[in-house]
Amino acid sequence: MTDKDPNYIPKLEKAIAQKYGAEAVGNPRKFWDEDKEQEYIQQSKELAEKMRKSEAHLEKVEQDGFLINKKLLSRDANRDCPVCEKYSFNVDDNLYMNKYQCCRKCYVQWVEDREERWLTGWRPNKENK
Repeated sequence: MTDKDPNYIPKLEKAIAQKYGAEAVGNPRKFWDEDKEQEYIQQSKELAEKMRKSEAHLEKVEQDGFLINKKLLSRDANRDCPVCEKYSFNVDDNLYMNKYQCCRKCYVQWVEDREERWLTGWRPNKENK
């Protein structure tokens, strides 16, 4: 190990400079100034803020013994139709659930063309379902 070439590093730097340019072997401080420093600090602050926001979306909350994404808890969880008592996976039912408190199927069967009666409080009997 004592017979290493003392000119190895200068030769290596020369080869790198020929292949990639003089900037590749130059001291990084040579290319850094106060403007670049301020720009770097600003970009670091923006990145930190972006990461804080993304962490808030990924935050987990324990509910009923399970860890659930906090973002999912803000959504309306009432997807059961009070008329037919079926769970609705259909996004189209949101309109009918919000306005008539029933799914689309129940709207077509019981509400359509009878909105006034429905809005006054009429609901089908258990036998009619």
